[in-house]
Amino acid sequence: MTLAPSTIERCLEVLGSLVRGLPELNLEFEGSVETFFQGWRPGAAGDPRETLLAGRRHLEWFLLEHHSATLRGSVAEKLAPAYRETVAASLTDEDDREAQEAALGLALEALLRSHTGIFEAEATDTEEAVWARDLSGFGTYALLTTGLEGRLRHGDLLVGRLYPAGDGGNVASPTIAIVRSEEIRTALTVDLGRVREESAVNVLRIGQRDLEAMFFADSEVALELEGPETAAPAVAPADPEEAALATLLGAGFDEPMARQALRVLASTPREPARLVHGLEDPMAEVMETLAFETDVDLDRARTALITAWDLIGTGAAPPAPAPSTPEDSGAVDRDEAVEAFARGRARGEDAATLLQKLEEDLGIAGDGPDEEGTDAPAPDFPGVVGAMVDEMRWEMSATRDGFDVETLTPLKHLAAFARPIGVFEELKGRDLFQFTTFWLQETRSLPSDEEAVALVAALREFCEWALDAHEVDLGSEFLDALEGLETSLPRMRRANDALDPGQAEASDGEGEGYEVLSVDALQPAAFEGSGDRLAPRAGGDPLTVILPETLRGLIAPGDYLRATITLEGHARVFCCYPPEARSLMGG
Repeated sequence: MTLAPSTIERCLEVLGSLVRGLPELNLEFEGSVETFFQGWRPGAAGDPRETLLAGRRHLEWFLLEHHSATLRGSVAEKLAPAYRETVAASLTDEDDREAQEAALGLALEALLRSHTGIFEAEATDTEEAVWARDLSGFGTYALLTTGLEGRLRHGDLLVGRLYPAGDGGNVASPTIAIVRSEEIRTALTVDLGRVREESAVNVLRIGQRDLEAMFFADSEVALELEGPETAAPAVAPADPEEAALATLLGAGFDEPMARQALRVLASTPREPARLVHGLEDPMAEVMETLAFETDVDLDRARTALITAWDLIGTGAAPPAPAPSTPEDSGAVDRDEAVEAFARGRARGEDAATLLQKLEEDLGIAGDGPDEEGTDAPAPDFPGVVGAMVDEMRWEMSATRDGFDVETLTPLKHLAAFARPIGVFEELKGRDLFQFTTFWLQETRSLPSDEEAVALVAALREFCEWALDAHEVDLGSEFLDALEGLETSLPRMRRANDALDPGQAEASDGEGEGYEVLSVDALQPAAFEGSGDRLAPRAGGDPLTVILPETLRGLIAPGDYLRATITLEGHARVFCCYPPEARSLMGG
């Protein structure tokens, strides 16, 4: 099966809706805007098309390259189970359901195996495909020209992301830019050649954030960014609402769907400088409907919707503010509430408590408890895992002669990690993998090797007690993993302790995931011999790099790193994870 670009677009739209549906992850998404754009502001000239393309590049980076502090890993990988559930629940066409579900599943795999780069079009002698040579990695890819018809010339540079589409072909992201400049192509070739000579790195990987800074932030670089044009009406109506309707009809909407979309858009004024969709963004609502219920080209529809939104926004005066009442006179401003939430998270305050406060401030907190006698769901109590640990301590001290209850003290870390869980039965073995292999490393919670070993023993006791006392099965897979964690957890503690403290504290989720393939124990501060080898978790060829000297003897093949790779091939490591993290990565 060869994937169509429209299927990949639908996949991105579903993943974007999942991000928006998780309040804490959505705040992390919006908060990552400055990190991705590094100070420049796209769309400043008022071009809605460029704003949309910039927003989509940001989404691709957030899903595929950003290390999420909320999900503790790659966003797309972590959301994969929810994505598949959403797709299965949303498809309604029984005749074509199986084929659509399979295609959207392949689209997710294509996203996870996609990669960014600077590609040179080597030939345009066929209509269906051209050869695209990766200037940074030396690979050559068959690029399907769907969406690029008539736009490519020999020697053009394509800057952005390619998605594998099956049968050896690749499709370009709709955000890919075409650079038609001999001077830029020559300068890049010279610069990349010099980097290879100085660092002995043959294969260079340039991430989406780096491409954004290199190409899109420079207004002097001539980029060809035009996409499918929205058909204009034969005679442009003078009425803004009729003009907006004509714009949507020209993009493939039928009239009932177009009028419904306009009603949704009219509910909220558009913020021209906004790059990401919020929880209540009407644009997001319309796009989610289009993704599953229509065959409209999503890229074309997005441009048309922005144009229509602007048109209806200019045709009516803003509604007068509602008179204040005693009940709402003390309401907290939305931006202030969100900023308060972000400040609390930055200070390390409990996420569940902050979310509850945010809901109250925004007026979206749930209703009070149902009246007695109604079928209300069982209440949950954030912090229940900590309460279970206390219960276990009491029970062990009362029923086991000579048991040293202090050996369970390291479980305080588990109680802190699991604070948002409100029902004990919702604690799963996967949560314990996430706790031991990611959370402990990211938070630097273990002060000594002795406490790391003691925590492993306490977790073994906890799993057995949870099954015996409460029939909560945390899984034999995690119990088996504890044997390896007895040695890998102290080792990872020392490895993370060896990192530059200032660098680790300032990383704020920066970097990409890599699996350690090999470590040259004698590697000096320059490439000699085989070097250190890493495999990108996002897909792509293994890399030869220079790891920090402080990590030699502490990390081993099978470990995982969150790092960035400089053009000179040095790995800037922010966090190290044990090999048991493989269970969370589909390995």
